[in-house]
Amino acid sequence: MRNCLFLNMAKINKPGVLLPPAVGYSLHILLALIWKNKISPRYYLRVLILVLINLINWPFRSYERLFINPRIKKTKLEEAPIFIIGHWRSGTTHLHNLMCQDPQMAYTTTYQVVFPDTFLNHLGSFIFKSFTRLLIPGRRKGDSVVLDTEYPQEEEFATGDKTPLCFYYWWMFPSKIMEYYEEKIRFKQIKPKLLESWKEDYLLLMKKAIYQSKKKIFISKNPPNTGRLTELLQMFPKARFIHIHRNPVEVILSTWNFYDKMLPPLQLQSIDREKLNTQVLEIYTKIMGDFMKQKKQIPKEQLLEVAFDDLEKTPMALLKKIYDDFEFDHFEKAAPHFKTYIEKNKHYKKNTHYIKKSLLNDLQNKCGFVMEEYRYSIPIHLEVNDV
Repeated sequence: MRNCLFLNMAKINKPGVLLPPAVGYSLHILLALIWKNKISPRYYLRVLILVLINLINWPFRSYERLFINPRIKKTKLEEAPIFIIGHWRSGTTHLHNLMCQDPQMAYTTTYQVVFPDTFLNHLGSFIFKSFTRLLIPGRRKGDSVVLDTEYPQEEEFATGDKTPLCFYYWWMFPSKIMEYYEEKIRFKQIKPKLLESWKEDYLLLMKKAIYQSKKKIFISKNPPNTGRLTELLQMFPKARFIHIHRNPVEVILSTWNFYDKMLPPLQLQSIDREKLNTQVLEIYTKIMGDFMKQKKQIPKEQLLEVAFDDLEKTPMALLKKIYDDFEFDHFEKAAPHFKTYIEKNKHYKKNTHYIKKSLLNDLQNKCGFVMEEYRYSIPIHLEVNDV
């Protein structure tokens, strides 16, 4: 037992290496990103590594696309998917990880979203999953969340694999975060054919995850989808949506801290951090505003809004409400799995945040519409500095 615990701790605490999320993309997508964006010289070696891994992966990726994907495309989704939405750092990861403990839930894994067309052919999967497992850190630097190739992961990393509509390109090219929001979330000036291709790729990814897991219901956690409700409803008219919200002050401070720690190993160009922080706040106002406008399109019985505080304080009661409201089966069967996960993660500690008074005033002014909608006030534990 002690040896097992030691091995688990060693795995969790291993440093590892993160690479930009384009290693498993189509070669033409990768080359287009390199060609169209200004890359800082300090990251040239990182680009070379990306290209080399991509070239090694090419035959495996091609085989899956030619001989496996067409067969999966013909399958049908038995159940409408579930979409967990909400701004980053609002509790989407925790809720997703928790609900994925239910044996009937299918989801994309970390390995699958990095190599979306190299996980159903056995040799390619063996090679690149072993490679990913070797490199992946035991924890995320931004919040110490445990990482693993088989853990649930958001689909956005994979949606730009073949079609250039992926908001997470910004991790590599942070100076374009605002432009990418308009193009990849709002789909501004995007040709209908390209958008249809994105929808087909997204649906295929879901089908592949379901096929491999042999499970029934696909459950998504993808924060960019918070601003894409119109398109998702066109794809899945009967989809269920769980929107998790959190105090905007805590969300923005947590997002700034998370990006500050997570961006360095993923970026291919430099950016002034103050500028990025300003843009992060602007993205918050955009995506929450888009959500509030679009959520009216969702039939009342298909949308449930929940608070992060309830997830944190009474997770089992919140899960029971979700299952009851959406009439999901087998809650009692899933409950022991939920409790095990909750017990395992009950000692998780959140980061402590500090803020200047002037910055807090600016944040309140810009996020006031969300604070008013969900009746939030300034967190009592927040440390505010006058300087």
